[in-house]
Amino acid sequence: MAECPGMTMATSRPHAGALALLAALTLAATGASPASAWATTPPASEPATFALAPAGATGALRLRGAPGRVLHGAVRVRNLSRHPITVRLRPADIRTASNGNADYVTTRLSQTGRWLHLAATTVRLAPHTASRVAFTVRIPAGTRGASHYTGIVAIDAADLAAPALDTTAKSKSFTFARINRQALPLTIRLPGPRSRSLALRSARLVAQPVGAGLVLGLLPGGSELIQQARIHLRVLRGSATVFTYAATLGQLFPGAALSYRIPWRGRPTPGTYHLLGVISPQGARAVNIDQTVDYTPANATELKRVTPPAARQPQATGMPVWVWLALATAAALLLVLSLAVWKLARRPRP
Repeated sequence: MAECPGMTMATSRPHAGALALLAALTLAATGASPASAWATTPPASEPATFALAPAGATGALRLRGAPGRVLHGAVRVRNLSRHPITVRLRPADIRTASNGNADYVTTRLSQTGRWLHLAATTVRLAPHTASRVAFTVRIPAGTRGASHYTGIVAIDAADLAAPALDTTAKSKSFTFARINRQALPLTIRLPGPRSRSLALRSARLVAQPVGAGLVLGLLPGGSELIQQARIHLRVLRGSATVFTYAATLGQLFPGAALSYRIPWRGRPTPGTYHLLGVISPQGARAVNIDQTVDYTPANATELKRVTPPAARQPQATGMPVWVWLALATAAALLLVLSLAVWKLARRPRP
């Protein structure tokens, strides 16, 4: 790039060479701008390849029966893509997740998921076709409770095809894989009174690698799940408010204990903290919170030990050193070019 402007400057039109080199320097300075200015947004997730829904019905899947009976139903699996796919179906237990929502567990079934039997667990679909899969629910004799919950989980088999591990590699490595699941809940209604309840069993302040947090031990009871339980909490140190917290728990299933974690704002110091608030579950009595939790020096030491050091984040307005060096070089070349153009312009023309 440096030879062409030199040859152009030897002609009787020095200004053209100057403009060419000036344009080149401008491009170089533009290319030296911080990479963050040209950052692109992350790619969007791929669209779903299939859909799972109740067969011949819309909305939630509900069955009514009695202990000792066998119930029948069906789901519909549809291929939304332009290529053949294979869908795996699994029965699932439904438990309360740590964030207060439904958690579908397909391994080591120990609850209502054992009642569910699918007519097919592998469904192969041509492009834009659908298949109906029947299932049965065998309710054990002597079952109590008005409502029981299970689910059907569907996964595209292509997502389960992980690359083969390289057994010859000397160093240990791991791979993150993204698996999209679709779950369809199934509610089984039995005769009996319906009720909802929620109890606060414990409150403690814990130190974890993600930071300090309050853990509330909750136990839903009754015979039906609780939806939209609102939490409002205020944490005080003496008379000063440390922070406030508000959230909504999606679903709480009866009999499934939950350790609900509330992240601590900042880093706590040793001492006693007062918790004031209320949990308002839909369809159940409110739970008042009025407790104290202690944070000891041992807790502070444990938090410092398990918390990884925070990585230093680069300043948003700063630029790397190489950018300043490139700009300084471009400015020096521009100064030399201007001096050369000025000398050539003063020469008498033949």
